[in-house]
Amino acid sequence: MATIDDVSKRAGVSRSTVSRVVADNGYVSEEKRRVIQKAIDELGYRPNTLAQALRSNRSNMIGAVVVDIGTPYFANMVYGLQRATRKAGKALMVSSGYADQDEEARAIIELVDRSCDGILLYIERPLRPDVVEIIRAAHIPVVMIGRMGSEVARGSVQFDNAGGARAAMNFLLEQGHRRIVHLSGQADFGDTAARLEGIAEALAARGMTMADIHVVNGEFSQEFGYSATLALLEEGRDFTAIFAGDDDMAAGVLLALRHAGKSVPRDVSVIGFDDTFHARHLWPPLTTIRQPVDEIGETAASLLLKLLGEPGSGMLQHTIGTSLVVRDSVGPARL
Repeated sequence: MATIDDVSKRAGVSRSTVSRVVADNGYVSEEKRRVIQKAIDELGYRPNTLAQALRSNRSNMIGAVVVDIGTPYFANMVYGLQRATRKAGKALMVSSGYADQDEEARAIIELVDRSCDGILLYIERPLRPDVVEIIRAAHIPVVMIGRMGSEVARGSVQFDNAGGARAAMNFLLEQGHRRIVHLSGQADFGDTAARLEGIAEALAARGMTMADIHVVNGEFSQEFGYSATLALLEEGRDFTAIFAGDDDMAAGVLLALRHAGKSVPRDVSVIGFDDTFHARHLWPPLTTIRQPVDEIGETAASLLLKLLGEPGSGMLQHTIGTSLVVRDSVGPARL
């Protein structure tokens, strides 16, 4: 395996000059850079990143904890995270917290123990006190995603969940729907509470209240969307529209309605939230609220990189907007 000494001999420059090029730290003339890069390519030299980290006290590793990396929503967010970190020459280590306080704590501690330069958190539970102290002792900058900052966060990226839900409910109401079911996510999730707030605002603007619609709490999953819709049909509830808490849930709703012989949107209109990849490929294509999930990830990572580059920065905050995407799953209310 080629060493830095091999590169310096091949290029005819000092070892320190090669080090400056490899670390991209310090002045080296363009002519020497080209010679050194040519030697690196010819020899197949790869720098010892562990040794570099020990010398610089930087691992060049960014850590991230999300709810569940196995879902399309969070996979897309990680894509955005990686887009920003790779551009900055940083590696990315991602773990799932599964909306469980102890699992989230375990994932965060693992990232701290691996000397990550900074950590991005999309978590659903309050940080355990011991984790707060561990982060503080490590002096690692933290950016929160999806919620306002915590006691250790120096940056946050939030979503306009309330505005998106308000737009979705307004659209259903404009189509004449009044017998509306909202399938909501876990009651103690921040996204759930914000979306319910937006729904209430849309109803209030028309002199209505939450009592005028039917809300069913469950999980952000296709399985819940399917089972909850079948239960509504079996109990004989009269409804003309379902506002699903997210697109996974909406996929289950569409499947249940199809199995029950219901036509969408002729018999029942369906609207989702997120505009995940599969939303446009469902049948009928799903009307939904778009959250630019990859942009959320990229923005959060960019804030963290700014904190690393400018340690004296104050609190950094950014809100990502939403937009209504009209496809074929919502139509006028049936009489």
